[in-house]
Amino acid sequence: MTQAKYKIAEARARFSELVERASRGEEITILRGETLRARLVPAEDVGKRVFGALRHLSLPDDLFDQPDPQQASIDAGEHTDATGIWREKQAGGKS
Repeated sequence: MTQAKYKIAEARARFSELVERASRGEEITILRGETLRARLVPAEDVGKRVFGALRHLSLPDDLFDQPDPQQASIDAGEHTDATGIWREKQAGGKS
């Protein structure tokens, strides 16, 4: 892989060109003074994701069969404070 070095100001002015060169396989090094700050390299071609790649995974059929008492209480508007945050009912009937 060929390599070229550019100061930040010059890299900024030629950014589109440098990205194109990097996409063709060249490694572009960006410097601030003599300090390495970044590298432009070709992106890995990961290809397209296959639609439905995880379709073999499924949720159990009985996942929502058992009612959740906390959620039922929230849905009924019980045991919430002024901001709508659920608070468990304390012994003695106070929230």
